[in-house]
Amino acid sequence: MCNSGTYPKPGSDEMRKLFRQKEDVVMLNHGAYGLAPNEILDYRIELLQEQEQLPDTWFRVKYEQNYSETITAAAKFVGADIADTFVIDNATTGINTVLKSLRLQPQDEILLTSHSYQAIKNTIDELQQTHGIVPRLLDVPLPIKSEDQIVDMYDKFLSENTSVKIAVIDHITSPSAILLPLDKILDVFEKHKVMTAIDGAHGPGQLKLNMKTIKADFYAGNFHKWGYTARSCAFLWISPKHKGKILPLVTSNCSHQTMHHRFSYMGTRDTSNHFTLPKAVQFYEGIGGLEVLKKHAEEIFSWAIPMLCKALGTKPLDIPDTMRAPFMRVIGLPPLPEKLRAIPADKLIVEFFKKSSIMIAFNSFDGKPWLRLSINVYNNNHDVEKLCNALVDYYQLTS
Repeated sequence: MCNSGTYPKPGSDEMRKLFRQKEDVVMLNHGAYGLAPNEILDYRIELLQEQEQLPDTWFRVKYEQNYSETITAAAKFVGADIADTFVIDNATTGINTVLKSLRLQPQDEILLTSHSYQAIKNTIDELQQTHGIVPRLLDVPLPIKSEDQIVDMYDKFLSENTSVKIAVIDHITSPSAILLPLDKILDVFEKHKVMTAIDGAHGPGQLKLNMKTIKADFYAGNFHKWGYTARSCAFLWISPKHKGKILPLVTSNCSHQTMHHRFSYMGTRDTSNHFTLPKAVQFYEGIGGLEVLKKHAEEIFSWAIPMLCKALGTKPLDIPDTMRAPFMRVIGLPPLPEKLRAIPADKLIVEFFKKSSIMIAFNSFDGKPWLRLSINVYNNNHDVEKLCNALVDYYQLTS
């Protein structure tokens, strides 16, 4: 799909003005929490005003209508049947919903990888404490030379560990922005008859999804990261073969109604963020959709990654090009100065922002420090130039 001309050119000052960004701030960390355009936030404010004008009408009449429109848009966007798709708060909620609904027995094993999201690791640690579930970790070392290397690692692990009941597989890993060869991996799990829950936190909007053909048992993905909804908004897809087995985390007045009633209404709460999805999809398609967004990101990355690596004396993450996420890339960082090594990565993000007014993701994995760069429709080369200069200055100032 091409940009229709209704919206400004990607990377232009006019496009940036469609988002609520401070003029002196450079946002290169869209992958963390997303960023909704002004028109979507304005629409949410309209919904909130309508809700507050007469809450009874909102919850008794408008709520179900809004949810119906939202779930229809969600299912279409991810290539799913409405009956199997549920709008939730975030991907972590979705994975928690699945793991806490399944009737796993003590000593049953749940498989993660060394690149899995920390919240999911914490969830399984909690299940170990409360239910005796055994967490298993598949170490994915670097470099990765081929997709088949990862597929073979899963195959070998499952052949040698037959107590694994379900695996949580990242579609795109959060710290390392690795696009896993999901279809090939799912073939392996199908062979071993092991259930799969896909953590697709970065999937919707960054990848073309089709739940009707996927071989997973469950998929949870965020719309607020790359789909431009108000925060927070996500979906949980449940394979038809698990119909009735997965229940919401909260039991509400709707517990004896349809599954959509049960997932949409978990007691009195504000879900106007969810209801921005239909208009967010219109915005996504209006600016050109996945085709335009990928082209814009790749044009920046093809110049920015070599430039940054040369300036810092480092290299990109050593993985096949087919495993690089479309809108996120990871490069190495020089060894941190002694006084910064004890600072956790999330704190380093804040410290760097205070000095530079640039929001970027610092991560640590495989025993090394890394930088994760996110590119969205409002970014341009000047943003990355500012980042490069700030990083060089930062390392000199703190060395």
